[in-house]
Amino acid sequence: MSNLILNFGKNEISFTSQGYTLAANLYVPEGFDASDSYPTVIYSPPFNQVKEQSGAIYCRKLAERGYVALAFDHIGYGDSEGEIRNYENSFIKMESIRDGVSFLGTLPFVDRSRLFGLGMCASGGYIALVATSDKRLKAIATVSGMMSNQASYFQTMDRETVCAVIAAANAGRQKFYETGEVEYIDGLGMENLDLNTLDKDSAQYEGYKYYLTKRAGAQTYPNYSHKSPTFFLEAPMLADAQSYAPYLYTPYIGIYGEKALQDTGLLTVKFYEAASEPKELVELSGASHVSLYDIDEDVDRAVAAMDVFFQKHGGK
Repeated sequence: MSNLILNFGKNEISFTSQGYTLAANLYVPEGFDASDSYPTVIYSPPFNQVKEQSGAIYCRKLAERGYVALAFDHIGYGDSEGEIRNYENSFIKMESIRDGVSFLGTLPFVDRSRLFGLGMCASGGYIALVATSDKRLKAIATVSGMMSNQASYFQTMDRETVCAVIAAANAGRQKFYETGEVEYIDGLGMENLDLNTLDKDSAQYEGYKYYLTKRAGAQTYPNYSHKSPTFFLEAPMLADAQSYAPYLYTPYIGIYGEKALQDTGLLTVKFYEAASEPKELVELSGASHVSLYDIDEDVDRAVAAMDVFFQKHGGK
């Protein structure tokens, strides 16, 4: 990598994780000089996303502010290797985040004292869990973070319902083991939504408009799929960053949209309240959960806030 010519903006690269080759895009600032040293961000995306979606936007904007930024396809996603496709296994994803940090640590132009993590939605929880026991990350940011999977699953369903959900996932795993074939389902439950009955500010409505339309769906990003293995929920249900918030001990900034305060934004607020110092909480007026994925005005404000925070805890 040290001999590779990197151009301003996106550069297609790869690194290895858990025996697989992962496809990645490394974004570098204008006037990049491999003999110089740069603050660097590793980005991990929302549930089921590929590197061309929100990661491309955030990493490009970070590069414009002087950062090296890495977006990659997790194992089984997009252009990366992996036999089980689109498998939201939180713990496998967290291992790949760690491997991404290790990879960045091999690059001579990455300033290890200014190496930061950024996680969105589901990866908000993942990046926080990684940072709890990986102090190579000097500060982390979450945007629209799903910070408590206990709250998202166990605390929103009664015992009978959650056990039925788990049993369905377990049955899918058993069938996969017996047949070797993975069955897929609509992991976010968007295909049969009645949009006329949904609040247009709700995460469900926004999710449909983002993932099942040309805005960011397979029509625009052919490597993306909203389908997940029938057993995909088994791991995410256990990946609860909230439980470890008091022990994070890494500088943390939580960013969420004002319109998401009654659902996912609340998870960020509660994580922030429980998290160790130093920490900051940023509510972006007028923004929603999904607007922070790709709406320039909202993304710009999120990137500006994390840039200031990163500068306080390493900086440029």
